[in-house]
Amino acid sequence: MATGTGLAGLLGMRVETFGAVECRDTRTSKGQTVWHCFGEAEGVGRTRISFADHDGRNDPETITATQVSDGGRWFAHSGTIVGYGMIPLLLGAGLAAWGGYVVRQRSLSRR
Repeated sequence: MATGTGLAGLLGMRVETFGAVECRDTRTSKGQTVWHCFGEAEGVGRTRISFADHDGRNDPETITATQVSDGGRWFAHSGTIVGYGMIPLLLGAGLAAWGGYVVRQRSLSRR
């Protein structure tokens, strides 16, 4: 298990490696195929993992995924996470930076 490692751990996000991965394809109303992958990890149990890479033939042995907020979705570490999973991280970092700037400006103006 790799709980709370790297940059994700420093930012309060959880990182887990899921095993017993099972993926299935689902047809959308527009006729597209979407892969839904599920995995198990200690302390998390069986859960859905968003944006997991799957070749359509074999389920991956393990998937490492990040949970941005407690109780939130798990996003797989793949090329897609840069596009989708990093959005909440970047928004959060931007809001934190802006909040720090506002607090600093207010403390400077009180002097």
